[in-house]
Amino acid sequence: MTSGGPAAERIELVRVVVTGVGAVSAAGPRAPDLWSALLQGRLAPSSLTAFDPGRPAVVAQLPDYRGPSGVPDAVLRRLSRSARFALDASMQAIGDSRLELGPEQAPYIGALIGTAHADGFDSADGADARRFFSDGLAGVTSGLHIGGPSATIRADAASGLIAIGEATALIQSGAVQIAVAGGAEAPLGRRIWSAYEAAGLLSRQSEPNALRPFDLLRDGLVLGEGAAALVLENRDVALARGARIYAEVIGFGQTSGPPGDGCAPTDVDIGRRALGTAIRQAAISPHQIDVVYAAGAGTLAGDARETDILERSLGARILDTYVTTVTPVVGFTVGASGALAAAAAVFSLAEQVVPPHASFEQPDEACGLDFARTPQRDHLGGAAVCAYGTLGQNAAVILARAETDASAGA
Repeated sequence: MTSGGPAAERIELVRVVVTGVGAVSAAGPRAPDLWSALLQGRLAPSSLTAFDPGRPAVVAQLPDYRGPSGVPDAVLRRLSRSARFALDASMQAIGDSRLELGPEQAPYIGALIGTAHADGFDSADGADARRFFSDGLAGVTSGLHIGGPSATIRADAASGLIAIGEATALIQSGAVQIAVAGGAEAPLGRRIWSAYEAAGLLSRQSEPNALRPFDLLRDGLVLGEGAAALVLENRDVALARGARIYAEVIGFGQTSGPPGDGCAPTDVDIGRRALGTAIRQAAISPHQIDVVYAAGAGTLAGDARETDILERSLGARILDTYVTTVTPVVGFTVGASGALAAAAAVFSLAEQVVPPHASFEQPDEACGLDFARTPQRDHLGGAAVCAYGTLGQNAAVILARAETDASAGA
């Protein structure tokens, strides 16, 4: 094929790889805790303790969490709970990547964190006015030696996944060489929880397995808190420093549509376009996707629509594709949900195993997907991660297993 022209320029995009993973969730304070809980199918939700909701209710919470260790109290006091989660996950990811950052590298490093709700004064641990302004990594990027573009993305439950996709684009554009990207959420304050309750989106069950996405007995979501962050790098830069490479980001798509009934995804055709765009950008066929990390909110209409999106997007391949979701283990973490799923997908590709859908019991004809019920070891070349917001935001990221030569630094 003759090279040249705009199409060739798109094909020759800078390759972006994942070299670090960080996570804090109800499953535990570090990324390995998340992965271990997923593989074991260990359910983290427990009775809500932050306030009295007026009825038995479960959430996925970190009741004794104060913030990342080693950070001065003066810094933590000015950060909201979700910002503490974001900082913690980002510090973990940077440490895991073995990057040695300093002022000279700062201009070449960016940060994008997605979050749906500003927790501000709704945190239970204080009312420092500065917390109201501390979305994402606001106020701490200089301490992390991040001097490139930095922003917080708000697109409801698609926020964290969009942050990863947009950070990938920043690296591909040459604006930065490295980016920290992910999502963080602390939705367990009274006002946010009450809003979800009033909208009729919460499960009425009170057992740890209350969040049952795609199951016949599902009746709504269980809110969770936490964060996940990935260190993304220009592949050439990562190889030059001998970095361990977990996976490669090869495709991203996002769309928006009508708000619908509040059960995300809100529109099948528009949601399907996000996944289709990601597959086309990845320049692969659906047959090269071996595992899907579904959003799995646990609502009746939303899960049925997500099933429809996957069936239409992947065609016959969906019959041979593993499908799983992280939400039964860590709850529905809204803006952090896509990032936590992406972190899990990175581990899946690196370790060649699919964790089970932890709360799946009774199949629903409207959700006829192939859910893993036990950990599945197999050849996994590609993974799709999907996230959808209640106001019609949709996002999808395609990840590929790291090539042998790209893993030389492991």
